Amino acid sequence: MADRFYMACLRDTVGSNMSFHCRNGQGYASDINKAHFYTLEEAQNSWNRGRDIDLPVSADAIDAAAVWHVDHQHIPGESVLEEDCERYVAFVKGRWNGNDVYWLSDLLPTDDFSKARVFAQPDTTDSDLVWLPFTTADAVKRRTFNINLLDRRTMIQSAGLRQPDWFKRQKRRKSSGKTRWNCPCCGKISWQENPYDFDGCRDWACEGYR
Repeated sequence: MADRFYMACLRDTVGSNMSFHCRNGQGYASDINKAHFYTLEEAQNSWNRGRDIDLPVSADAIDAAAVWHVDHQHIPGESVLEEDCERYVAFVKGRWNGNDVYWLSDLLPTDDFSKARVFAQPDTTDSDLVWLPFTTADAVKRRTFNINLLDRRTMIQSAGLRQPDWFKRQKRRKSSGKTRWNCPCCGKISWQENPYDFDGCRDWACEGYR
C-alpha cells in the first residue's frame, strides 16, 4: 500500500492545474515539486480534521499522470532570437490554460511542454507566435496535474484512505444534481447540469464564455 500522499487544495485550482499544500507551510502551488509529502497516517489525520476544500491524494498516482507546463509569467512575452541557437520552441499569443501557454506541436497546440515541437530555425512571419530558445522555456517548466483526471476511487480509496465521518455526512445531503467544473481558460468554477462535457464559462469576459 502506498505511503506517499499530497494534500490538494481544491479552492486554488488554476486553469486545469490542481494546487497542493507546499512544504514548510509555504501556501499552495500547482508545481508538484513544491508539494509536501504526507504518510498515510498523516494524510488520514489531516483529512479527518480538514476542510472540505482539502483532499489527500496518492502521490504515486499524481506523479504518474503529471505533465510539464510553463507559466507565461516566467518567460518573455515577445520572441527572443539568439545567435548560434539551433533549438527553438514557439507558443501561441493570447492563449492560456490558466497561466500556462500552448506550444506548437506536431498536431494541435498543446500546453504539455514535453510535446512541444523543436525547430532548428524560427519562422517569425506569423505574428501570433512567440519564439524562444528551447533552453529558456525548459529552465522554467514545472510538473502539474490536470484536476479533471482526478479519480477518487483509485487515487484516494484504493490508496488506503477512508472517508471521514464529516465527508460522509456531507455526501448524504440532498444534491442539486449539478457538476462542478473549472474553466480550462480562466480557472473559475462553474456548476452545470451536464456531467460529461464542459458547457462553457459563465464569465462573459473569459474567452471560454458560451
